Amino acid sequence: MKFLNIVLAFALCVSVTAGASAGDILGIDGEESTSVGIYIKDLKTGKVLVDHNSDLALTPASVMKAVTTASTLSLAGADKRFRTPVVLRGSASGASWDGDLVVHTVADPTIESENFKSRYGFCDSVVAAVKRAGISKINGRIVIDQPLENAGEIGKWEIEDVAWPYGAGLYGLNWRDNTFTLHPATGETKPFVPGLKIEMHRSTSGNDLIRGVGSDVLTIYSRNPNDKKWAVRSSMPDPAAVFRHELEAKLKAAGITVAGKEIKTDCEAAERKLYTHVSPAYGEIMRSLMVRSDNLFAEGMLRAIAPGASRKDCIKREKELWATRGINTKYTIINDGSGLTRANRLSARFIADVLAWMASSPQAKTYTTFFPRAGKEGTLRGFLAKSELKGLVALKTGSVSSVQAYAGYKFDDEGEPTHVIVIMVNGFFCPRSQVREGAEQLLIDLFCKD
Repeated sequence: MKFLNIVLAFALCVSVTAGASAGDILGIDGEESTSVGIYIKDLKTGKVLVDHNSDLALTPASVMKAVTTASTLSLAGADKRFRTPVVLRGSASGASWDGDLVVHTVADPTIESENFKSRYGFCDSVVAAVKRAGISKINGRIVIDQPLENAGEIGKWEIEDVAWPYGAGLYGLNWRDNTFTLHPATGETKPFVPGLKIEMHRSTSGNDLIRGVGSDVLTIYSRNPNDKKWAVRSSMPDPAAVFRHELEAKLKAAGITVAGKEIKTDCEAAERKLYTHVSPAYGEIMRSLMVRSDNLFAEGMLRAIAPGASRKDCIKREKELWATRGINTKYTIINDGSGLTRANRLSARFIADVLAWMASSPQAKTYTTFFPRAGKEGTLRGFLAKSELKGLVALKTGSVSSVQAYAGYKFDDEGEPTHVIVIMVNGFFCPRSQVREGAEQLLIDLFCKD
């Protein structure tokens, strides 16, 4: 059997060099009309085990996150944290504050995130800080300072994605993963979402949510719109408005009123520090987003490459990084950090080159731990779970309509990366399960001894 595996691996390499059809690679139905790019390389010897259409520019889906985290780790490091200061702007008049309470946002995607439960309590911490300052009345407003350029959902995202939790956009102020729970039959939301407009439609085909980019109109299609037990999670159209409402309610409950008057103040000279929220370390955030495939966190880490810059400038800096490291970026198209847009284009070779560079870098041990282990974690829990490769392969997965992709590493028994693996399939006609099985079998045939 070992000899047969060696022959198969050799045949794969030869078939690629000779330009054989894709049907010999994954063995999926309709593969002759499917775009497949594969690149598998031995990191120690430099030998390429499989090179099939590796320069073909394909949609990477969430495999984009592997490039985003590599870029952010390289340019910002693993130990940095987001710091969100909260200040009082104006002057005190006894227990009253003649001015505003201001949150200076930094696009931290983790504030009160359910994925970092120890970090809950931003609102409570602000309220406690106001009480410690001896303030019982704020005569001005709660101001959310959001300098982030290109905030919100990305224009190239599909409208079918925007309303769902995984389609939540990145803003200057992000709170509770920018999602809320809605009871469509009553219109009740938790937390309360100011300005939300709901349109209900009866559906015969199933439940669905639609909200346009930047829109506060949520259209709901339901088979039973009067079902009071039905609740659904959706993305917030304006997280700052939701947070402001919650904070004001908690201040009121603590005996602190917010008058909401417009008071002119000298912005810089009259600020009094109240509280600074500190996020988990970038490394923790990147590990979390890779295992769970979190789009909001990924967009936050992309913008952390160049804080204060536009999304376009962050992507430009990202591409410049890999170009200076000798990796060809000429035929790459990057529009976001998460891979939610179908308009991204990366080749298997480009992704493999990025992963190979990271595996030999001083940050190798940190970076390789970001990837979920096959058969054990996250989106890879069921992949290779019954094979000898369980726990020895770690891959970022990517899947949107007619796209299935994998990128990551094979490890030895000591936990050192030995191979880089990239498998990208676009426009398949078979069931997705067949693509997964084809990718599993390819890796088993290459790496398993028996």
